[in-house]
Amino acid sequence: MSLWQHIKKSSRYIRLTQWEYWPSKLFYWPMYFYIPWYQFRSGNLAFFTAANPGIDTGGIGLESKFEAMQLYPEEMCPRSVRFKKGDKTQALAGRLDAKNITYPLIAKPDLGYRGLLVKKIYTPTELHGLLRQYPINFILQELIEGMEEFGVFYVRHPEEEIGTITSLTLKKFLSVTGDGDKTVEVLIKEKPRAMLQLEALQKSKPELLKKIPAHGERVPLGVIGNHSKGTMFINGKHLIDDELIATFDKISKRIEGFYYGRFDIKCPSFEDLKKGKNIKIIELNGTCSEPTHIYDSSKISYFAAVGEIIACWRTIFRISKANHKRGVAYQSQREIARRFLDLRKYFIAIRRMGI
Repeated sequence: MSLWQHIKKSSRYIRLTQWEYWPSKLFYWPMYFYIPWYQFRSGNLAFFTAANPGIDTGGIGLESKFEAMQLYPEEMCPRSVRFKKGDKTQALAGRLDAKNITYPLIAKPDLGYRGLLVKKIYTPTELHGLLRQYPINFILQELIEGMEEFGVFYVRHPEEEIGTITSLTLKKFLSVTGDGDKTVEVLIKEKPRAMLQLEALQKSKPELLKKIPAHGERVPLGVIGNHSKGTMFINGKHLIDDELIATFDKISKRIEGFYYGRFDIKCPSFEDLKKGKNIKIIELNGTCSEPTHIYDSSKISYFAAVGEIIACWRTIFRISKANHKRGVAYQSQREIARRFLDLRKYFIAIRRMGI
């Protein structure tokens, strides 16, 4: 292999030349100008908290994911348990049994983003080790397998009865396909998207990397539908129609005080999604939401992606302003500032624990 070929296959080169992998700051830099402008226009630093009055902080990313889950329609909520810092692990087995949650299960921080510390847990020993290493609040959730995953971005103006879907993302989980000769590690090195996850896989699944899968055998490399974990986000905006919008109008109106955000959903098929059948809401993100179709670089440019984010914050401002006129109070500016500082300390502490 020539030096140039070696460089082109390096994770650094892939990240540099493919903008979908660029740091989030390179997508959000206009917000350093737009958000202060909207704060000035609204007269409140925490104007965004009025966008979704039913969700703490409007869903800006400071809220408990577990508490947000209590807003979901019951039949759409995955079976879950919150393990708080300081809870006794001895009682955990009984709590999981009471919710009929079996291994393997999904563990994720109650406060987090971009797949931070989201893990598939196979045994009680593994779970207890995770909870010891990271003494923070966790959500322990049933593992939902054999389903498709979608990101549906829904928006409704408070003075309108009918909303719209501004983004639809289909998710393709990271995997490699065997040829009966190469190890999983070699197959990963031949696939740029997988190559970016190699270092993490060397730590989490060293035995899997040595496996030689049979010809045509698909080897999943992740179970988390997150772009930062290698999942491919496919722009599905062309699939948005009146039936899908009507379905999410009904779902959204069952969530009190919700007007803006992205549903991350698992269900058997797109047809089920359109009808609102057999769906599980894995997560509901509020004003911190991204329209994840922007990471499909085959259908959108970098500058168009940045433009979408600018448009999102314009919408947040308009919805917040409308809700405020209708009597929704902004949350305390001082309290929101304090919680952002606490969030920064929280992430620093997690990094020190060793990610």
